[in-house]
Amino acid sequence: MKVKLTIPTELKDIKLSQYQKFIKTTKDSEDNNFIARQMVAIFCDIPDDIVDSIKAKDYEGIVNDISKVLEEQPKHVERFKMNGIEYGFIPKLDDITVGEKADLDNNFQDVKNFDKAMAVLYRPIVLKQGKTYEIQSYTGKEGPLDVTLDIAFGANVFFLTLMNDLLNSTLNFIEHQVAHNQKVSQLLEKNGIGIAASMHSLKSLFSDMSMTLQK
Repeated sequence: MKVKLTIPTELKDIKLSQYQKFIKTTKDSEDNNFIARQMVAIFCDIPDDIVDSIKAKDYEGIVNDISKVLEEQPKHVERFKMNGIEYGFIPKLDDITVGEKADLDNNFQDVKNFDKAMAVLYRPIVLKQGKTYEIQSYTGKEGPLDVTLDIAFGANVFFLTLMNDLLNSTLNFIEHQVAHNQKVSQLLEKNGIGIAASMHSLKSLFSDMSMTLQK
């Protein structure tokens, strides 16, 4: 039996929903053969039983090709079109609202919610002027966006990098304030903590927060 496959060659050939299905299906398995079969079935969009019809000499190559695609280093995508609608990334993350930030923090905790995070980061463009644009205001009721993996992975890396930078900036600011605020320093010393010890504690806390963001 001949089987025609559409094998993804780039991240943009894979939908986020496919990746979510793959993670859900294989998350509790340590069987490499099972994981490889699911990789081919899900990312080539064929029934699992059809995988058996693939020539053995071709199968390993397909698995290797898809693995390389998933290791591709994504780039941040600022705009894209989907279903006839042009979406734009939040123009100024410095102006992100409390609601947007809270939903991003929650939805980036688990890959099953990445499509909801995409709906926060990317919204329909309502106004364009040169290279600048405006997107729809966030309501919290936006439907999930099943974007391609180049968009999802690129946005994830961009957001995590931004949050790590923010954590480090905040830590440096606190360290500077503690070091130059005599009252705070005296209070810490009075309680037997000391500047060095308190900053070590803060750095440990921020390190834990950074690792959590990257999971």
